[in-house]
Amino acid sequence: MLLPLLGLGLAIAPQQQPAPRTVPEASDYTQTSRAADVERLCRAAAERPHGDRLTLRTIGTSHGGHEQLLVQVALPDAAQTPRLRALVIGNIHGGEVEGKEALQLLVREFAEGDHADLLRQVDLWLLPIYNVDGNEAVALGNREGQNGPDACGERANSQGLDLNRDFVKVDAPETRTLLALYARVDPHLFVDLHTTNGSYHGYHLTYAPSLSPNVDPGVARATRDLLDRAQAAMRARGFQTFDYGNFETRDWDGSGAPESATGVRGWYTFDHRARYGIHYFGLRNRLSVLGEAYSYCDFATRIQATRAFVLCLLQDLVAHRADHERACADADRRLVSGDEPVAFGFATRFAEPEPLDVLVGEVDKIEGKDGAPLRYVRKGDGRPERMPVVRAFRATQQIALPGAWAILAPTADVLDRLTAHGVPHEVLTAARRVQAERFAVQKQRKPKRPFQGHQELVLEGTWEPAAPFELPAGTALVSARQPLARLAATLLEPQSEDSLSTWNFFEAQTDAHYPVLRVLAAK
Repeated sequence: MLLPLLGLGLAIAPQQQPAPRTVPEASDYTQTSRAADVERLCRAAAERPHGDRLTLRTIGTSHGGHEQLLVQVALPDAAQTPRLRALVIGNIHGGEVEGKEALQLLVREFAEGDHADLLRQVDLWLLPIYNVDGNEAVALGNREGQNGPDACGERANSQGLDLNRDFVKVDAPETRTLLALYARVDPHLFVDLHTTNGSYHGYHLTYAPSLSPNVDPGVARATRDLLDRAQAAMRARGFQTFDYGNFETRDWDGSGAPESATGVRGWYTFDHRARYGIHYFGLRNRLSVLGEAYSYCDFATRIQATRAFVLCLLQDLVAHRADHERACADADRRLVSGDEPVAFGFATRFAEPEPLDVLVGEVDKIEGKDGAPLRYVRKGDGRPERMPVVRAFRATQQIALPGAWAILAPTADVLDRLTAHGVPHEVLTAARRVQAERFAVQKQRKPKRPFQGHQELVLEGTWEPAAPFELPAGTALVSARQPLARLAATLLEPQSEDSLSTWNFFEAQTDAHYPVLRVLAAK
């Protein structure tokens, strides 16, 4: 409605309300958002000129009873065209707050009409606060040493679980919600946003692809190419980035055998096991990326670096669309067709080091006053130092995938986990004759202390020669001729380093033999 201008007889349009601000912006970057703040901003963004790009919904409830807010971003008229799909999550660790803040900025920008070039090809699913329980457990000093904000959430959910160690055992309701969302969306790209408070380096953000040695080689190459180009794009925006890691002094001779020499300082990545989200989702034949803002940069810089990183990844997804789509489709096809041999790797070690320049950084230590926690503050831009960089893993042993896996007398918990992972399986209603291999267990090892509610089990043994077996009714049969065969192998193989067996789901059925057979042929 046009309103008269008093005394002049003119008319003006009603003034547009200013765009909503995040809690960090409104507090001069001294505070971080609670769940209600995030929902408030997203709902306000949905009222902006291009708010019809946003669809807000609750997709699950945390263990502590908090609702998980999902924001879907898509052009209203783009639904009928083939789409790229990307899923981005923040705050899997409640105190690592940059992801939720950066995603709010992007939600607002999409609602203001920005990034239309991306949305013409990509649909986005944004989960700003994955671990709502941890996010809401705000206290001073939860991440002491971080360069603000003073008060933030805690790492675990209300079960006391680290949600970024839960992707095999699936003990948390949050994990089940994410797995169901992932299966429904089937994104070409998954991004998990964190904050690191490790070694003092000169980068604004570090990153990693899925580091499992069992990721499809084509998907692994596509992800590495994506990250190499994103690094260059980030540099053009004024941000220094590099592969995630920490400075360590290890025994190393440069040959891939870190036990054979002493005192070599280098830059080492972290882990390869499927319990971590990015490694897990790589096993589903899709691009999977970790982002780690540098904890000792100031809060505003960390948010901006995280926002820029997400945009660089999405822009590359569009610019190299054919390559990314082909990598995902070819990975599925190789497994379904069975035309090419596929091996499962285990006995994993660090890959060979690469001599690269790494930015070595410094920090100033700022003692807290009046109850404020200690802070470390990034000092300068770092200095390059050539050193061994270990940013990958290799499997030292491999075994060819079978035709299928047969789980003898599966428990309800095992069947439940297969369903949660979306791994198709058939429960036999009648006996079936097969040719199969059986793993003879010679030793079972586990620590005295539990980890994440379990005692991790390691099996040692040997494979017996293939022989005829009669699978009884009730056996669960999991085909290896399916897109999720790499994940299925990780969950079911006795020599897997992060399996359902690792988390004790087969322990009661494991005696002289492992209760999962490798089926070679049906009779």
